[in-house]
Amino acid sequence: MGKTIVLNLSHINIKGDVLDVGESFGVIYNIAKDIDDEVSVDYIEEENSELLKERSYDNCTIFFALSNIWGDYQREKLLQKISRSIKSGGSIYIWDINKEIGKLFNNKIRVILPSEKIKEFQFKNLNPMTSSSIEETRKILSGQFGIEEEKVWEDIYYIKARKNEDFTYNN
Repeated sequence: MGKTIVLNLSHINIKGDVLDVGESFGVIYNIAKDIDDEVSVDYIEEENSELLKERSYDNCTIFFALSNIWGDYQREKLLQKISRSIKSGGSIYIWDINKEIGKLFNNKIRVILPSEKIKEFQFKNLNPMTSSSIEETRKILSGQFGIEEEKVWEDIYYIKARKNEDFTYNN
């Protein structure tokens, strides 16, 4: 096991209905619940992705899930699918790892929530053939989202982007 990386998410304020993509280790639910007791958080994985056709969301969170998808093309397809379910002007929040091809990631993540509670989990990406970076994600988001905030610390990045109000898909 590698190092322990601390993410201070005590300032994150996600209001409205939230689409949570991938396994978020209970972090996203706790962040949203700390802000609003009446919040609706829908957790989507491939098995229940048909729910995306049925609802629209104010926000989407992707917590350490993009780096587990092989290649930019597949990541872009996922983000297009997700974008259709985000309301115009809605936000997307992405936390993930910065990892180059040939490198491995095996670290403990300690998250400080808005309630000051701590969540810890182990995150691994042991595939030396994949890469994940803020630059790749920024490129995929361009056109459909406008970047509002981004940060990089240690081997982790964060992006908050807003869905462009005039962006529509032709398919």
